[in-house]
Amino acid sequence: MIHVCYGLHDRDGRYSKFTGTSMLSIFENVSSPPPSVTVHILHDNTLSYDNWRNFIYIAGRYGQRVEFHNVEQLCADKIQFIQEKLSSYLGTRFSIGAFYRLMINHIGLRNVSKMIYLDADTIVNLDLQELWNYSLENHALAAVPEWEATRTYMITNKYVLHTEKVKLEDYLCSGIIMMNLDKFGEDFFYDGVNWLAENLQCESPDQDILNNFFSTNYLKLPEKFDAFVGVCRYLDNNALLPKIYHYAGNCLGMNMNDTFNRLFFTHFTKTPWFGLETIHHTYETMSQIYIERQTFAIQIANLLARKKRAFLVSNRNLEGLKEVFAINDTEEIFTSDDDDAFSKLIEAMNKSRGEKIFFILIDNFNELNAVLHQMGFVAGEDFLDVTAFLHDGHGVPLPAFTLVKLL
Repeated sequence: MIHVCYGLHDRDGRYSKFTGTSMLSIFENVSSPPPSVTVHILHDNTLSYDNWRNFIYIAGRYGQRVEFHNVEQLCADKIQFIQEKLSSYLGTRFSIGAFYRLMINHIGLRNVSKMIYLDADTIVNLDLQELWNYSLENHALAAVPEWEATRTYMITNKYVLHTEKVKLEDYLCSGIIMMNLDKFGEDFFYDGVNWLAENLQCESPDQDILNNFFSTNYLKLPEKFDAFVGVCRYLDNNALLPKIYHYAGNCLGMNMNDTFNRLFFTHFTKTPWFGLETIHHTYETMSQIYIERQTFAIQIANLLARKKRAFLVSNRNLEGLKEVFAINDTEEIFTSDDDDAFSKLIEAMNKSRGEKIFFILIDNFNELNAVLHQMGFVAGEDFLDVTAFLHDGHGVPLPAFTLVKLL
């Protein structure tokens, strides 16, 4: 029997469908005759009756098993411990659900010594038996090193790496891990939370806890067991391979010409969450996005009636931007590839406060946005993110984060 678990905190009831889609993808691809997989849902009181019923339906449809573990009841003391120790940390980027996997040895499992944990934003496009067959031996867990999974993308800003608490080559992804439960001591949960409370600079709480304790004692798995979709789009040329695909970093979108998006929706449409209600909600949300875009366009039109334009753009996007915005020779253009581009930009913005609006198309817009905000410039008045004006034909699809709202 293969044992798999998910952590589920679903405050608005819209997260369960992603967990259910990932769960269904396991059942679709496992080769052993059922029942061969037991899925453990580590949840709290936010799990609704309808979503609970949908999980049972999926498992029953494939002849597999699902078990529910309410950590809010089973581990009430540990939930309280987290809330006391990390009160300023919760609700910022991560919910308390990120910690549920750390309580795996405290939920009353019987005769289970090995467990595969999966993030909800995963699609299993291989036979999970292949991963289950790996022997952990004396290792606490098995995982893919993040530098291999992301090709250093999403790893450059890790606090535990900058402080040399963990070596770059050892830093593991925790979105897909196989745990040797016998190697997780009774005090591991408390030790982990206490460590995080002393290292609040960590931006990946559960992952950094696991790295701090186990980075020197884990079985390093091939990239196929935690394949980041954002990387695979380029390395695999959009070809689907036998891998566990991880849609981390807003990699899931609505473009059905993309094979990885199609892979997700192929499985999602087989779940009980896909139906009239989903279509209705998608239509309503798309209508709201359309209205917001129209309102934004009117605001910009009124703004440009009394201001001139200027541009900051990278060299690779310069010609395309000139064409899209019909830039004329009298309009000022700064290229971000120049060493002193930002200092020139700031100087120009200071000289033309209230007279010009700067259209910006660069990769690190969020960083520049924070700097400009600190200097007293106002987004939507003094500068704009150009991607708000572009669309799929310009290589800028509908932002992936809206997919959570749409579904």
